[in-house]
Amino acid sequence: MAYTMEEFEHDTRRLFIEHLHEFDPDEIQAIVEQLPLDARLRGLDPEERLRGLNPEERLRGLAAEERLRGLAAEERLRGLDAEERLRGLDPAVVEAWLKRPRH
Repeated sequence: MAYTMEEFEHDTRRLFIEHLHEFDPDEIQAIVEQLPLDARLRGLDPEERLRGLNPEERLRGLAAEERLRGLAAEERLRGLDAEERLRGLDPAVVEAWLKRPRH
């Protein structure tokens, strides 16, 4: 019986997988670069995906609302002085709040 091209391709793939551990890092990198992104990331948990990224890189592309989601008001305001906290507020709202009766 003749050895078919399909059998050759199957055997080549199997041998490739069996001996992948013998490849040097540059060869492995060349292989990885040929994979689609979803295949590269498959099996990685979120922590592994983020490893090596600094905070700026992790937040890049997120809208301010997304970056602040889940933070309590106190955490969002931490580090701001009084003037920074009041900036952007309608002066009438601030005045009304200051004039309200205190209990």
